[in-house]
Order: sequence, then C-alpha cells, then structure tokens
Amino acid sequence: MVRRPYPTYLDQTYPQTAAVWRALRELRPNPPGYAGTGARQKLFSAALEQSEQLFTAAASVGPASRPLVLFYGLSQAGRAIAACAPVPADKCRLNGHGIAAANMDQSDLGSVTVKDKGAPGTQSFTQVAAMLGSRSLPEEARLADVWASISEVSLWPLQSTTRPQLSVSRETHQVDASTLQAMVSGLPGNLQDHAGPQDREQAVRVWLADYPSLAGYRFRSTGAVPDSGPESWDSMQGTIGCRLVWDVVGGEEAAERRFEEIAPWKGRSLSGSTRVIHARFGGDDREIHPLLAWWAVLYTLSMLARYQPGQWTAQIDVNRSKDAVALEYLLDSALAAVPELILAAIDEVTT
Repeated sequence: MVRRPYPTYLDQTYPQTAAVWRALRELRPNPPGYAGTGARQKLFSAALEQSEQLFTAAASVGPASRPLVLFYGLSQAGRAIAACAPVPADKCRLNGHGIAAANMDQSDLGSVTVKDKGAPGTQSFTQVAAMLGSRSLPEEARLADVWASISEVSLWPLQSTTRPQLSVSRETHQVDASTLQAMVSGLPGNLQDHAGPQDREQAVRVWLADYPSLAGYRFRSTGAVPDSGPESWDSMQGTIGCRLVWDVVGGEEAAERRFEEIAPWKGRSLSGSTRVIHARFGGDDREIHPLLAWWAVLYTLSMLARYQPGQWTAQIDVNRSKDAVALEYLLDSALAAVPELILAAIDEVTT
C-alpha cells in the first residue's frame, strides 16, 4: 500500500516543498550513511517524521507561534542528520540546544544576541556544525548579522543591520590572466560621499575589513591614474559596488580556485558567476553553513516567542514594528528553504 504523503496543506500551498518532503520520506526505508540499521535507523526515521509533522503544523499557524514550531522541526531534523553522519554512536544522539540567546529584552530586535554554549559533547548546534564543517558562534553575534547571512531573506534584512550580505560577481571578460577581478556589490551608498579618492578608498577598506574572505584585494584604478580610489557604481536601494582585484599565479584555474575561496558556492549562488558572502560575526571567520544560520535565527525567534510573548507580539505587529514584514517574510521563507537545506545536509554528511 502506498502511503499518502503527509503534508496535504503543503501540497496545495508549497508544491515544491511537498516534493522535498517526499524526497526525504523516500530515504526512510533505506537511510543513507550510518543510519542504515539498528538504533540509528529508528532515530533517523522517527526524527524526520516529527520534523515533517512540525513543519506542516508551522504552515498552518501565524507568526505568533510559527517560530516555536519551525525551530523544533529543524531541531528534530538535526537529529536525523546526526544519525546518518560518520560519528561514533554516542555522538549521534543530540542532547540540549547547544546555543543560547541573550539581551532578549531589547526593543531593537537586531540587537538580540546568540552564542553557542561551547560544549563539545552532544550539544545539538555545535555538533551539527562540526558534522557539516561549518563555523559555530563562539562569541556573541547580533541577530541582525546572522539574519543577513541567510541568502533567502537577504532582500528583507532587519532595520538595524549594519553589515549586510554582499554579492561578488566575477568578471570573466578580463584580459589579464594573472588576476582575478570581481564586482562586489551591496556597500552603503554613503561611502562614496567622501570628497577625495584616498578618503573614499580608506572608508571602503575599513568597511570591507569585516568581510574576511575578501582579504588580499586591491582596488582597480580608475582609468590610467594609479591610486585614484575604487571604481564604484550606483545600485539599487542606495547601495554601491566596487571593483576589486586579486593577483593570482596559474592562470584561469588559479583564478577559479581563488574565487571559490572568496565566495564558496555551497548553494549560495545568486546567478551564474555571482556569489554571496557575509560579514564576520560570532568570533569565527569561517563560512557558516546556511542550515546553521537558519538554526541560530529560528532558535532566537522561538526563545523570544516563548519567553517574551508580549514583546514578540509587538515585534510582529505591522502597525507598530519596523521589522514585522521582514519577520513575516522570513517565517514564510523558512517553510520552503529549510527542508531543502535539510535534504542537502543529509547528502553532505553521507557523501
């Protein structure tokens, strides 16, 4: 007998997401990786069933309760990821969140902070981060900064975001084979208000210092005039872009490797040769896995909804909160984006 796929609501409202859940369901009779037999198989199947039911429930409730259900749906999926990961049996049974939120009484939502608990053991957040080769959050990170690292919601940042996600577009028409050249877009427009080129260059350098993957660049000079400051262009929503150059040895292959180091793909491509990068936050300069960024944000929002319900209700009130629409957008986006990342993460830890 063929079992009817569970998420009937998602079938009607999010057909692509329903297909992702069907793909996850297909894994359960013969789980991948280390979850093929015994206790791990039971853990894998049970955790994914709970995760699916929780995401289905999240789709039917509003923003007042949705972060609670979404986070626990993701947390259970983390247990399924751990079950099939190549770790010892005592490390695949996750205990505790492994992450904590602070400053939750802030009226500015973006200033709420999140930090891992630094416990190696079997703490969920830190263990899944290690399994996925992701950075963690050994130091406090502002919610606004973690939010800005999520590609799916980058167009709807929190109002207090100071270091947004940037796009890096490789310029493939360049003639000089000894360099990698790229347009980096999304910088604040007021950086070009400085009068002289040297002042403008210094302002851009200071601002880009929080994007460690760009290290080693130089500005492409304007025309034939050396040290004339970065070339820039106007973009949407008051932002600018500037052309950066990195010296490479080894021609096209070396340039391609350097571009991958600067902006790893990891499903974070906007289109073609355009990638996205995020700023330094949380005391770890490595790339944060997209699933872990969602994990940190949904955990923080769930803690606000659970322990600060009055404040949370005010935050999602479109008549009072400057971040209400962004919150609605993120909570809607999570229904589609997170299941895809769960499926991808299972593939990553088993291949």
